Amino acid sequence: MNILISASGYPSPTVPYAAFVQNIAEEMLRQGNQVTVIAPQSLTKSIIRHIPILPKIEVQKIDSFEITIIRPRVITFGDGLFARFTNIFNRFAVYLTARKLLTPDIVYAHFWSSADNILKYIVRKRIPLYVASGEDVIDFDRYISIKRVGLIKKYTSGVICVSTKNMEESIEHGLTERAKCNVFPNAFNPDKFHIIDKEYARKQLKCNNTDFIVAYCGRFNHRKGSTRVSDAIKALNDTNIKSIFIGGLADNYKIEPDCPGIIFKGKLPHDKISLYLNAADVFVLPTLAEGCPNSVVEAMACGLPIISSDRPFNYDILNKSNSLMVNPLDVKEIADAIYVLKNDELQRRQLREGAIQTANELTIKNRVSRIIDFIKNGNV
Repeated sequence: MNILISASGYPSPTVPYAAFVQNIAEEMLRQGNQVTVIAPQSLTKSIIRHIPILPKIEVQKIDSFEITIIRPRVITFGDGLFARFTNIFNRFAVYLTARKLLTPDIVYAHFWSSADNILKYIVRKRIPLYVASGEDVIDFDRYISIKRVGLIKKYTSGVICVSTKNMEESIEHGLTERAKCNVFPNAFNPDKFHIIDKEYARKQLKCNNTDFIVAYCGRFNHRKGSTRVSDAIKALNDTNIKSIFIGGLADNYKIEPDCPGIIFKGKLPHDKISLYLNAADVFVLPTLAEGCPNSVVEAMACGLPIISSDRPFNYDILNKSNSLMVNPLDVKEIADAIYVLKNDELQRRQLREGAIQTANELTIKNRVSRIIDFIKNGNV
């Protein structure tokens, strides 16, 4: 099958964002499909944030296959008053790019905004459109007309939702209907995320085997909750508790985690994160909004018990067998959960086993196989 992926971004060595799109694209390729990606790059962001401008066309070799990434350059206008002009520029750039390609069998749009970008092309070419709906919050439709929302709904053949919450939100926004949807929780790549001997991992990071290590992975911002984790650790005031904070400041947030006992704080290449997770005893992510948190799935693949938000976006992957679910805004509740798992080795081991069992069903190979089956047959 010839698949054209419409995405808002695609990672490169200098701009390592959107790894989830890359994982999907590469696994589609491995399963015998031809894959091309169109991912507009913002010249505005490159200039303002000093982000390297990427090649317009890049061919990446994956095993014995090749994937083509096309990055048309666009001017963007942020999320404010002129945000709708960003949509217009993206649509124009994506359409001009797509029409020069061989006609694909289907278009796979990563998030609803990317479906909007490719809409003119699929309507004119009469190509089936499948939308991967995984946004933390669906809000792009505030920049477009009700009529255009209706066109997206009309021409979308199927919707791949990362959570039941995400499916319900897509329906509420009028973008689709339940009959077109199926839920496929996010997945992990076992080549990058797997269990490593803890003593080995700690030796590599120069950690003590007697320490209790809390891991966090995500942007340092209010939504993800990095400082709430840091404040919870401070509140416990336990010198045996150490921490790993993988990520960096985002969304104009100014406060970095600053609790005592930080072993590591900063960004890591995606394929290096597994070693740090395997050195930890528990993974904590008190996030406020998600589609389905990739970092939680990857942490479970590394055998970590989870402390995360008692909110609907987690309900398809987390339960009492693999996690303690907390109010993500309640620092005391987060601290209490860390305290419980530090001092209850049996519960910690049980949640670890539950996390591993859950992760076994969430491999990227399984997910893409089910998605391809959904596209071909309308079922899973």
